[in-house]
Amino acid sequence: MTTLRTWQQEALRVISNGSKPDHLITATPGAGKTTFALALATRLLEEGTVRRVAVVVPTDSLREQWADAAGRLGLNLMPVSAPEDYDKPGYQGCVATYAQLATGAGRDLLRRSTRVRTLAVLDEIHHAGESRSWGDGLNYALEQAVMRVALTGTPWRRDNKSPIPFVTYDADGQVAVDYAYEYGAAVADGVCRRIEFHAYDGEARWIDCGVVGQASLGAELKDEDVSTVLDGVYHPGHAWMPVLLSQADEALTEIRQEIPDAGGLVIAERQWHAHQYAALLRKISGTEPTVVVSEDPTAKGAIDKYRGSTSRWIIAVKMVSEGVDIPRLAVGVYASKTRTPLFFRQVVGRFVRTRPDEEFNARLYIPAVPALMEHALQIEQELRHQLDMETGFEGPEGERGSSHEQPPLPTRELVSATEAAFDRAILAGEEVSPKDLAAAQATARQLGIPTQYALNLLPLMRQQAPEVSPVHPPATEVVTPRHRQERMLRAEVETLARKYAFKAKIEPRQVNTELRRAGFPPRAKASIHDLKRMLDVLARWHGGQ
Repeated sequence: MTTLRTWQQEALRVISNGSKPDHLITATPGAGKTTFALALATRLLEEGTVRRVAVVVPTDSLREQWADAAGRLGLNLMPVSAPEDYDKPGYQGCVATYAQLATGAGRDLLRRSTRVRTLAVLDEIHHAGESRSWGDGLNYALEQAVMRVALTGTPWRRDNKSPIPFVTYDADGQVAVDYAYEYGAAVADGVCRRIEFHAYDGEARWIDCGVVGQASLGAELKDEDVSTVLDGVYHPGHAWMPVLLSQADEALTEIRQEIPDAGGLVIAERQWHAHQYAALLRKISGTEPTVVVSEDPTAKGAIDKYRGSTSRWIIAVKMVSEGVDIPRLAVGVYASKTRTPLFFRQVVGRFVRTRPDEEFNARLYIPAVPALMEHALQIEQELRHQLDMETGFEGPEGERGSSHEQPPLPTRELVSATEAAFDRAILAGEEVSPKDLAAAQATARQLGIPTQYALNLLPLMRQQAPEVSPVHPPATEVVTPRHRQERMLRAEVETLARKYAFKAKIEPRQVNTELRRAGFPPRAKASIHDLKRMLDVLARWHGGQ
């Protein structure tokens, strides 16, 4: 059995200490939900608590991936493609899709196989709410299982139209989770990579019954107007997407100077968009992108080929989401109209998977739509909160699912869209203006640091920026509050400590221990003077002095 991560061990203890049949585990994409579930299955089989395992997944590709992963751990699960596969001799269980249990004999065959004591693993359980038939089929097929463990990457709210079986909800309608492992904790543990969100604004113009309309992405608009603006900026023939793709390709080139096989992913809204984006990227990068769409029977093979290659770009429509593991992805372009937090987090999950001996921030380019900006801020604030907790300081939906937006009005005819204009970046819960980003990039170039690390320099730059006396000094002096100074210093200490840990190949917590041994108090209790001294010491350690 592979060595389990701390969160996986804790989640196993939660289930082992419980007495109820149903459990819900939420873990950020890339954290290792599959490994956790297979470890649980192996343990229960060895103990004799269960005799079979039934796994249900949302897609055919995941069905194969789960069976492969189980085989590597010595657990034989049959990916269902024929009626006899549900209870095939020589296998300890099977892997089926939610769709297979919704119609035909699938649910009856799986129900029959659970006459022996069975563990059911329900991967990305929120998909069971995509249609009532999926939920009903799942409930019938697995109601006899002695234990059901549901997995998801993001909690969701109740949907009375398509109820999801085997889960409970609190008084507010939010799903009740037994164990949660969020993005912030995963980054703090080194399990997931940090991600920068770069938001770009722009305007679209259209004609509606002879009247010219115009709106920008960042404005507070009605759903139908947001949809129209996105249709305008996503149009390959307008100016917005070529500029955004050029910016993204430039960022990918920078990262590939250190990570030669780093790749980029474009999430496209429609198939014809994807093929036109491929033509644009072919001109921009001089290389041929990979295009995968859900209706293409060769799409899975194309994804597998891209995963093992060093080519630059892959463009996907309803293909690269949950369960698709391409750790070399470093840059993304979000060109989808779906604005649900679940789908957005699924896309983010494609860029946070880590590989040994790599340290860089992934980057996701998004339209500056308020809903997407809110999702990005929430993700980054989770990270910032977790890092504060780790240092002892605490301050005061699916790919097939609905995007909760109105389609463009049929009378509207798109006219044009402006070029993509950088609006702001989001990192660690802070918004970064174009001016701040330009200054950070200039400083990075002066220091000989790749500009993809520019945002990491901002806290230090803000603290060390010299005071310039104006020609006409203001009547009152603006003083940075002490708590803000301490917060910035703590962030600088955190960044430098992690870089030292990475260089020294030790756990970040060991750096905290070394600082305590050096006579420093816990960071939560450290004064401004202490934090500045910590920075000096960490700088000497990092430089090998």
